Parts: sequence; structure tokens; C-alpha cells
Amino acid sequence: MEERRGLFSRNRLIPIVIASALFMDLMDTASLALALPTIARDFGIPTPDLRIALTIYAMTVAVLVPASAWMAGRFGARRVFVCAMCVFVAGSLMCGLSQNLEQMVAARVLQGAGGAMMTPVGRAIMVGAIDRSAMVRAMAWYTMPAILAPMLGPPVAGALIETASWRWIFFINLPVGILGIIAVLRFVPNVDREPRRRFDIAGFLLCAGSIFAVLGVLESGLLAGQTLPVRISGSFGAVALVALYIRQALRSPHPLVDLRVLRHKTLKLNLASGGLQRVGIGAITIMLPMQLQVALGFSPLAASQVPAAGAIGSLISRFACPLALRATGFRPMMVTSALVLGGLTLVPIGFRSDTPLLAMSAFMICFALIRASFFMSGNALTYADVEGPEIGHASVLFSIAQQVTLGLGYTVGAGLVAGAGGAASLGSYGVAYSAIAGISIVSAIIVMRLPPDVGDEMRKEASA
Repeated sequence: MEERRGLFSRNRLIPIVIASALFMDLMDTASLALALPTIARDFGIPTPDLRIALTIYAMTVAVLVPASAWMAGRFGARRVFVCAMCVFVAGSLMCGLSQNLEQMVAARVLQGAGGAMMTPVGRAIMVGAIDRSAMVRAMAWYTMPAILAPMLGPPVAGALIETASWRWIFFINLPVGILGIIAVLRFVPNVDREPRRRFDIAGFLLCAGSIFAVLGVLESGLLAGQTLPVRISGSFGAVALVALYIRQALRSPHPLVDLRVLRHKTLKLNLASGGLQRVGIGAITIMLPMQLQVALGFSPLAASQVPAAGAIGSLISRFACPLALRATGFRPMMVTSALVLGGLTLVPIGFRSDTPLLAMSAFMICFALIRASFFMSGNALTYADVEGPEIGHASVLFSIAQQVTLGLGYTVGAGLVAGAGGAASLGSYGVAYSAIAGISIVSAIIVMRLPPDVGDEMRKEASA
């Protein structure tokens, strides 16, 4: 593609075009969380049972992300990216046409297969096609959907649910996706393929089996309803698969994900503490819309204002977090953030039908501000001790952990509400939020194991 200057320069067009896929993905998740009570009512099932629609997507992404880099290198990044967008759009169409939970789950698996390839392959295209001197500005454009989607997704979904149908939160992906595919083919260049390398088939199958087995056992309430021998053998089977995968990964000369990178203490502790916080994110993502709509009786459009307000807090954190890091340091910042998050998680227990939406939105702004500050700090530290070829393995491991813990959060959040009395009972949310607050406290304890001076060399540049 010829270089253009100004508004239509390559360095600006490529990240905007690639970001269209990220925008679809993030909008979809934000919209679906709000629509769960309406969809569940349409399907004739309890709202917590529909958590599988979120969990199965996260599981599928976690399983396929490790294969994305190999596929991009083998078949070409642009070709894989376009195919991923086509698969995601097809999955969106199937979601919108779903008539029951089983069809919705199958459609979400298809969506997840597309989503697993879009984000990592899109990032690879960015690195390969953008001038290094323009990378900072390009990343600003590329990450814009992370701000806009959580802000726009819930209100758009609420409006569509009330004026048309919940099915339109999926159908809206069709024109966005088609325009995105056309733009990719028009403006995004082919990135050179990498030298063909061996694909770790055994590692991929064991990794996939481990993820589906562990989350499947947890999603079913440790195989609730089955006989005790079946529950015990199923649980041990999931653990055995994880052990086999770890053994294979440590022995393979070319592992799918090199677990040896976990020898770096900073990476290991940040994956653990961040993973626990993501369990909390997943839980609250599904619990708050249920509480507002099912227990408190708010309409989808009214309820959408609360999660949408969180985007304001995330935006503020981009400016506040660097200043706070410079003043306090990484470990104090993360410990304080985790403890404050634990306290803030208890606030929604006091929400009632007469609680002003403005007050709820103010809570969400504060919660999102502290939460984003924790993750900005942790993400900056994650690769502090990782260098060279290990960075790729650490990045894939981070992506897998991110999706698995989010999926676990959806399961835990909905499971706690269902087990404590159901989505219509306000008391259920008191139990659920208290448990999630405890997870945040454990996260703070893990962060305390980081060295006191961790990240000091980056701290000096935090607000530069």
C-alpha cells in the first residue's frame, strides 16, 4: 500500500482498521452481560444458568490464543485476521438467531474461535506494518476501543433491548464486521510470513483439554447431580490433565507455552494477583446487571448507566495512575489498590430500588478507577524481568491466564448468586459480593511478596 500523509496516512489507517475488530469483541462482551436477564427470560431459564454464554467464549479464546501466532506465521497474518473476522461475524449471526441455550453456546464457541485470532494477530500486524517512530501514536488509536466499547456497549445494548430485541446486540456486528473486512483488505498490507516452525500438537491438545476440563468441572458445580465416585473421578481427571500438560510443557524442546518463564518471580506473582482480580472482574460483570435488573427491577436501559460509568474511571486512571506510581512506587500502589477494591466490592450490597442511579454510577467510576490503576501497575511489571525469546511465551501465558480467570469469574459470580438463593433475592448478592471482596484481599497478600523496590527503574519514568 502506498504511503499517505495526514489523516489518511498508513500509520493512522492501519491501527484504526485493526481496532474495528477489537471494538466488535469488546462491545459484544459488554452488551451481552447487560442482556443476560432478558435472554434468560426469553429462553425460559434462570439468569445464572446463562453464564455459560460468557464462560464458553472465554474458554474458547484461552484454548485457541496459543495457536494464533503459529497460524499467522504459517498462513499470513492478514489472511488469518480476515478469516477470524468472518468467523466472528458468522458466530454473531448465529447468536442472534439462537432459540435456546444450547444454540447460544454453540454460537459463542464460533465467536470465540474468531475472537481468539483477532486480537493477537491484529497486534502482530501492527508491529509488522507500522513505522517504529509512529508506534506510540498508533497504539493510542489501537487501544481506543478499550475505552469506547465499555462506555458505549451497555447503553447501546439497553436501547436495542427496549426498542427492538436483544438479538440486535449481535446483529449489529454484521455491518461493523463487513465494513472492517473490506477496510482490512483495502488498507492493511500483507506482513511477511515467519519461517515455518513445528506446531506442538501434544501441548495444544493437553492445554485445551486442561482448560475445558477444569472450567467445565467448576462450571458444573464440581459435577453436581452426579454420584460421588463420578464427581471424585471427574475432578481428579481434570487435575491429572493439568499435571500432564505441565509435564509435557517442561519436557518439550519447542513447547506451545514455555512454563519455565514462571521462574521469574515478578511475572509469577503478577499473574497470580492479577488473575484473582480478574476473577473478581468476571464475577462483578455478571452479578451487577443481574442485581440491577432481576433483584431491583431496573430496566435494561436504566441499568446500563452503571457499568457504562466505569469507562470514565478507567479513562481517569490513565492520567492518575502514573502520577500515583511516581509518588508511591509499584508495590504500595498495588497493595493499596487491592485492599480498596476489596472494600468497594461490598458497596453494591447496599443498593436498593430507590438508590439513585447517579450514586451507583459514582461508585462504578471509583471502582473502575482503582481497578484500572491496579492493572496498569501490574501489567507494567509483568514483563520487567523477562527478556528475549521468553517475552513471546510470557505474552501467550498472560493471554491464557487472562481468559481463564475471567471465565472462572463468570462461573464463580453466577454460581455464588444461584447457590445463595437465586438472582431475585437481594440477600444472595450480599453473600456473593462478600466472597469476591475476600478474593481481593488475597490478591493484596500476594502482591506483598514482591520486593519493596520492585519497578523502581520504571517508576522514575512513570509520569514523564
